[in-house]
Amino acid sequence: MIKKYSLILILFLLIPFKSHAFSEQNGQQIYIGCYQNSKQYLGTDKAKAYCECTVNKLSERFSDDELDSVFNQKPEQIIEDTQFASKFCEKIIE
Repeated sequence: MIKKYSLILILFLLIPFKSHAFSEQNGQQIYIGCYQNSKQYLGTDKAKAYCECTVNKLSERFSDDELDSVFNQKPEQIIEDTQFASKFCEKIIE
């Protein structure tokens, strides 16, 4: 189950975004990418809750510059560095 959510997280994290990851515009882009990728696995309501939670948790942990650094890594490292958010948010939607 965790691997499925990690895959969802990595898919939306790889969506290109500008250097200010959580500006309103970029936050929306990240959310939209997450939602589009996760609704097929989670359904619309759970995908909405999961993606909102994930974006919030990432913004609590990383500054814009730190998040840019995370996203410039290999996919495996991105998963490792952001797994805390997916694990936390999985509990929200169960």
